[in-house]
Formats: sequence, C-alpha cells, structure tokens
Amino acid sequence: MTDLQISIQQKPLSVFSLPEELLSALVAVDQETETEVQIEWKQQALVTSQALQRLEINEDQDTLTCRTCDITFTSTEREQHRKHYNTDWHRYNIKRRLVLDTTPVSLIEFEKLLADLSDSISGTDSEDTDEESDTEVAHDRVNALVGKQKSVLPDHDITKNPNEEGSLLQKRYSAMVWFNAKPLLSGSIHLGIYRTLFSTKTADIAAVRALQSKNYEKKPRYWTILMLGGGHFAGCVVDVNQSKGISEPSVEKQVRLVTHKTFHRYTTRRKQGGAQSSNDNAKGKANSAGAQIRRYNEQLLQKEVRELLSQWKSYIDRSELVLVHAPSNNRKIVYGYENAVLTKENPAVKTIPFVTKRPTLSELKRVFLEISTFKVIEVDEEAILAHKNKAIEKEEKARQLLEKSKQQKPTTSSTKPKAEASPELEKLAGLVKQGKTSVIFSYLSKHKDINVSSILPSYITAEDNGRFPTLLHMASHYGHRSLVESLLMEAHADPTVKSEGGKTPYEVAKDKTIRSVFRRCMHELPDKWAWLEEARVPSPLTLEAEEEQLEKERIKKEKEAEKIRLIEEERLRREAEEEAREREQKAAEEVRKRGKANVLVAKALIGSQGNMANMSPEARVRLEREKRARAAEERMRRMGGN
Repeated sequence: MTDLQISIQQKPLSVFSLPEELLSALVAVDQETETEVQIEWKQQALVTSQALQRLEINEDQDTLTCRTCDITFTSTEREQHRKHYNTDWHRYNIKRRLVLDTTPVSLIEFEKLLADLSDSISGTDSEDTDEESDTEVAHDRVNALVGKQKSVLPDHDITKNPNEEGSLLQKRYSAMVWFNAKPLLSGSIHLGIYRTLFSTKTADIAAVRALQSKNYEKKPRYWTILMLGGGHFAGCVVDVNQSKGISEPSVEKQVRLVTHKTFHRYTTRRKQGGAQSSNDNAKGKANSAGAQIRRYNEQLLQKEVRELLSQWKSYIDRSELVLVHAPSNNRKIVYGYENAVLTKENPAVKTIPFVTKRPTLSELKRVFLEISTFKVIEVDEEAILAHKNKAIEKEEKARQLLEKSKQQKPTTSSTKPKAEASPELEKLAGLVKQGKTSVIFSYLSKHKDINVSSILPSYITAEDNGRFPTLLHMASHYGHRSLVESLLMEAHADPTVKSEGGKTPYEVAKDKTIRSVFRRCMHELPDKWAWLEEARVPSPLTLEAEEEQLEKERIKKEKEAEKIRLIEEERLRREAEEEAREREQKAAEEVRKRGKANVLVAKALIGSQGNMANMSPEARVRLEREKRARAAEERMRRMGGN
C-alpha cells in the first residue's frame, strides 16, 4: 500500500483540491464490461418480474416459494412459509407490484424504507417532538410507505430494479462517477465524485480538473443549497473558495456561508402525515381549526420562501450549482410560479442526489461536505464479476422457464373439450351458482352426456368476463364446499383447466375452506391430476391436519369471543359503577340541600322576633308551624324523661 493510498484513506480529500499527482493518474473506470452487461440486461428486460409472476411451473417441488418476495423455504419450514404471508414485508411487495408496478425488495431494503418513513410523515428528524408521539404514527405502515413512494414517483425513480444498475459498485453508488489511479493506487481502490458536480453528462478527467479551486482564484464561486419539507425550510449560499472542506480540522472553516436562513411553519397533519393541501385535494376541505391554521401557514410559508428567493436572486444567478430538495407538493413553492427565480430548465439547478434529513442549517452543511468530499472505497473486483455472472445466469434461467411455460400454456385449455351451446348446460350453471349439490347430481344422472370438465359456452360466462369457464370454477368462486368436493371426488372434474386470465379453480377459490377441499382431494387422489404443476395446488392436506387447523381456528375464535365478552363485561361494570356514583352524588346533593334549608329555618327561629315583620305570609306560616313542631318535640322529650 503506497503512502498516497494510506493518506487518502485516513484523511478525506475535497474534490476542489486534489493533489496533482493523483489528478495525473486518474483514469475513468473501464465501462466496456459494464456496458455490455447493461445492454444484455436491457435486451432481456422483456423478462420482467410481472411475466415471471405468471409462471406456472415450480423449479423444485421439494421447496416452498413466495414468488412475490422471491424467496424459498424448505419442506420443513412449512409453518414459516405460512406465517410469511401475514408479514408487512409480503404485503408491501404485493402493493409495490400492484400500485407502483415494480419489482419486490428484500427484507433488509424494506426495513430501511420503514426506518425512513417517520421522517417523511412528520417532516422532522429522528427525534420526537412535543406534538407527536409513537401512538400518533399512521396505523398501517405499509399503506403510508406506498403512499409516500407514489407521491414522489415523478422525481425519484423508486420503481427501478436495483439489479439493473450493472454491478455491486453501481448498485450502491449509482449517483457517482468512478475512477481508479493505477499504478499509483491499487486496482481495487475506486475513487468517486458525484455526477451532480459535472455540467455535462460525460464526466472525464478534464471535467475533474475544471472543478479545482485554482481555476477560481480571481473570481467568486458560490453554491446555493435549498431544502424544503414538512413545513421546514433551510437555505444558504456557500462561498466555495473560502470553504476548506471536510479535511479542515476547524469546523468553522469547513463551510463558509455568505448568508443563510431557516424557519418553520405548522403545515403537516400530525397523525396522518402529509400537507393539508394534499388532504384537501383528496378528501375535500376540512372545517376544523387545525386545518384552517395549516392552510394559512402553507400560504405564509410559500410567501416567505418566494420572497427569500427574490432577495437571494443575485447570489442564485451567480451560483455555479443550485441544489434543491423540495419533494412532492413542495416543488410548486419554488418552481412554476410567475417570475420564478428558479426554473427546472436551468442546468445549474439540480436535486440533492442522496437521502437527507429535516431541513436545518447543520443539514445544509452536511450536504455541502458530502457532495464536495472525494469518495474512496475498496472493491473486490472478483466479487463484482461473480455478481454479474450470477445475474446473467438468473435472467437466462428465468427466460427459459418463461419460454417453457408459454409453450405449455396452449396445451392446457385448447385440448379441453368445448361444449356446444345447450339449455342443459345453462340450467346446470345456474344450479351451480346456487350451490344445490343434490339437485345438480340428480340432474347429471339424467343427462349423462354432459362433461363436467367442458368449457362452458361464452354466452353463459359472459357476465363473469370469462373468469369462470367451468362448473368447478364457478363452485369454487361462489364458495360451495360440498359441491366442490363432490365435483372433484365423484364427478372427477378437471382442476387443471384455466380461465382466459390463466387462473385454475384453486386460484379463484372464495376462501381457505374451499382451498382446503382441493388440498384434501390432492391427498386422496394424488395421481389423478397434475395437482402441483397444472392445478397449482401447493401441497396435500390430510384429514388429521385439516381437523387440527379447524381446531386451531375454533380455539382462536373462542379466544376472540372470550376477549370480546370480557371487554363487554368490563364496559358494563364501568357503566354500573358510573351510574351508582351518579346516584350517590344526587343523594348527597339532596341531603346537602335539606340541611341548608334546616339551617335557614333555625336561623329564622333564632331571629324570629326581629324578622317577623320582614317575612312574607307564607314564611310566617312555615315559621309558626316549625315552632309548634319544636314545642311538641320538647314536651314529648320532657314526658319521656319523667
């Protein structure tokens, strides 16, 4: 290891002050191999994940797979395989395919996405605020994550398959341009610069030399960095010539600011996340006080940001680079208004090419240091080559499987006998929808020429758009358990016939109980049909296993019912206690009122001689009555004493 190699690994370099010996030795990484792999992958892009999900063949019948998440389980991990379908990871990959129309992510990538979710919802850093708590986070993390990614889809290509980057190096650092410096440095050492720094798409050694500070000794050199999100704004103008970069020990000298400004307005809906304007556009305007405050603050934030940009216009026009982070609806604050200072057509205006935190002054400085720092990593070239070969083999294998499945598809439905239009079949289809098993088999006994596996006429299946072409499809979809079992076990209906959409009767089953019938029949008649490959029934189910499943479900329902009962009893107990407490309070209030009345009467008795003239006639009557009652009580007391 050379002294230069040791030096650059121990002390980071600024891209604006690279040593001359390093600049002279820099060579762009040879892209021929990388380009060849990328071209071949683009040619094979027709073999997409969506096509692979329509494959009708499993590679190994001894393994359990989840084609949505692209993972496998051994035959002994059946329980883990079942539990996998209830995880947030699996739910997210399904929504990623249906909503975002893209490929699945690994478990590690999913956890990283969840870790970043809270920042985008609240517009704050990882620390909590006084107005938010863990219980105020959106209930469904998966829906929140998908909604967040869907909102940023136009600017950030989140649907891009990471495997399409070309190599481990590009996959991790796709925003970088990479060089090496052989023989000055080892061939495994790669040196990177952010593409954002280059004014042209092609980044060569001449472009690197143009970045050096010595070219700007006699003229000012400014960068403008603007960040806006979650009601937070932070902006600054950096004097690049006076900024020493991360290699400077003194923090004050690392980034020299010409001017800066930060402020915050309450615009984010705390519990659900997102701006108030977004919620208004989606659900209509809310009339709450909080909604009105947020609408006012959004207008105020927009006004303040645009006024600040107008004040900084001279700096922005002279800036070599303008870095803007304004995701989602925040873009309309800085772009697209009348006499806008910033325009997307300006080549100097670029987005920040990495993940950022809450807009603060320290985050602005971090962004500058991150972009201006020369990246040095050591990469195992053999591992990169192995990764390329593995990816090529995987795509080739997928292509072969897809071609094989396409060749087998025509034979599945075209070889099935197609029934002619007949009133018997029309009546039979109506009985199947009603689930009348005994009537159906009585009808079949009278019309023995009817083939229960035949494709129904189009005029019968037209209302279902051809999704249920056979009687077994209909019975399975409408959830008639006994009818499905009788068709499979007694009438030997073919479970491998597929609909126009490529679905088997098992795949259109209404619920788990219907799917269990298919698995039971797979256990009873293992050699009758190609259950796994053609009918797509995943595994057989014994009677004991089914009873065990039913028992577990029964116990689970009993526990849920018991839990509901206890909750109801607790609610009734609390209501009874509350009613008793209210009655006690009312009784105490009555006693208090009567006691107060007695005190008033006693006072009246004491001062009756002087107050009789001021009393009303009714009060005098009551007073006289009270006097006579007290006198009678006194006589009774004396008589009792004698």
